[in-house]
Amino acid sequence: MAHKKEKEPTSLEVPTVSAPIKSTRKIKSKHSFNKNTLSVLRTTLRNNIELTSVADNKANVLLSLNAMMLTFLVPLILPHLDTVKSLHLATPLILLASTCIATIYLSALVLKPSKLKGQDIKFENTRDHISPFFFGNFLSMKKSEFIDYSAEVLNDDYLVKSFVYNDFYHIGHRLAQKMKIVRLAYNLFLVGMLVSIILTIVLVIRFA
Repeated sequence: MAHKKEKEPTSLEVPTVSAPIKSTRKIKSKHSFNKNTLSVLRTTLRNNIELTSVADNKANVLLSLNAMMLTFLVPLILPHLDTVKSLHLATPLILLASTCIATIYLSALVLKPSKLKGQDIKFENTRDHISPFFFGNFLSMKKSEFIDYSAEVLNDDYLVKSFVYNDFYHIGHRLAQKMKIVRLAYNLFLVGMLVSIILTIVLVIRFA
């Protein structure tokens, strides 16, 4: 008698649950910069750097020109003191020399490096913070202190934005000061030269 083949019991099928797919989209912080803002900041920073270079070049031209004028003025006058006295040219020469000296002083102020302190940010009910992005602020810090402080700042988007705004303010403020002094130096140089030339011509015509 043939034995009937018993049917082997099948294992219970356990429904597989797919693992949740992690989203690769980064969650933007409410304090982070968007692309348009970053583009504006880069453009503004580049313009400030270029304008600062222009102001320094203009001041350097004025300083070099007036230094050369003083250098050549003295050897030219000394052999002709009698002519200067007879034509009463002491006044325009003194005015010209004073103009050159004042212009050199103003040009040196433009080229003079700004102070390295006073750029900290004060927050209410918290300690003062200084920007780790400006070399003058961490001049007195040790390397380990600077690394720890930079890590602390970079982990806080609000602090990063505050320091960026603060640095832009000081860069723009220093640029405005440079441009103001350069304009004053050029005006002083032009007026001083013009008055000296006119006065010299008048004295030469009168006493020649």
